Amino acid sequence: MTTYYLYDPETKIFAGAVSAMVQPDNATTVAVPDGLYQPTFNGQAWAGISADEYAKQSEQPPVTAPTIEQQTLMQQAADIIQLRQLVMAQASQMATLSKGSAK
Repeated sequence: MTTYYLYDPETKIFAGAVSAMVQPDNATTVAVPDGLYQPTFNGQAWAGISADEYAKQSEQPPVTAPTIEQQTLMQQAADIIQLRQLVMAQASQMATLSKGSAK
């Protein structure tokens, strides 16, 4: 059995390796070199990017801290939620007291 390295017929991106008796379509016996990221087959060899280039492309943008205005709005929203809960609790207590005084 021979190991074949498969690639997408349109994008030429590496799609895995298989062991087979007969070479599948869109496959080569040229091994993908170690340390190659996002490998593509150009018909003769595998090309790709280095680990450093891949890491740079994969970096997430830094998370920015909320501005003072955003912090104030978030605090106001939390306060409104807390006040609504308080109003609902008081309404429930008033309903309970109303039932007790009606008896």
